[in-house]
Amino acid sequence: MLEELKKLETLQDVDSKIFNLEEELDTLPENNKALEEQIVEKENKIAELKSAISIQVSEKEKRDEILKKGEEKLKTITGKQSAIRNKEEYNALLREIDAIKRLNRDLGDEIAEINKEIETKTEELNATDEQFSKEIDGFKKQIALNTKRMEELDKTIDKLYDDREKLTQNIRQVVYRKYQRILETSPNGRAIAKAEYRKEKDTPAYGLCLGCNMKLPPELYNMVLRATRIEVCPNCQCILIPGDSHHDNSKTNSEEGK
Repeated sequence: MLEELKKLETLQDVDSKIFNLEEELDTLPENNKALEEQIVEKENKIAELKSAISIQVSEKEKRDEILKKGEEKLKTITGKQSAIRNKEEYNALLREIDAIKRLNRDLGDEIAEINKEIETKTEELNATDEQFSKEIDGFKKQIALNTKRMEELDKTIDKLYDDREKLTQNIRQVVYRKYQRILETSPNGRAIAKAEYRKEKDTPAYGLCLGCNMKLPPELYNMVLRATRIEVCPNCQCILIPGDSHHDNSKTNSEEGK
């Protein structure tokens, strides 16, 4: 049975690698999705700034056109002064000229204010575009790296599954099925745990399950060392195999019996 347990330990090494790599593989698509969402968010922010500037430019052009017409009208009306025949017409003309000047002045103030807003938003756009462009480039590079890593992981995992298949062919089915049942319910991809010998000051020696750090009952630990059948940890349900220190335990027991 000890030879069978060693085969399970080798299988466990492969399954642990598969578990860890598949966990990493599962995180990468979500990672890429989050990066893509950040790219869209930053691109939308840049688009919003450009749209705001475009609206302001359009408003400025409308006022420029009105102001241009107002100035042309002012020139036309001013040129009519020589044709005035009486005081009433003259006063009416002055009132019209004054109204046009006020309108043109108000339009000039609005245009100046819009120019300030355009300048401010353009500066913000340039700074944001420069910052976001670097960040977006970084996100795209990371997405490319993640995609490449996913391809590598797929190939490595496929290879490990091939190795696993070869290993299972040399394990008795009854043993493999028990191992597989435990593995399928394991939260960490482990179905094997070593039982190690522990001797601390002023305390009796004991066996320890390295899967969950539970102290094993002495009779169970001794059964694990004998390796005559499959033993499982009462706590984590892992199949127990003799740890690296079980020889020390035998030595200590021998010395204590003298």
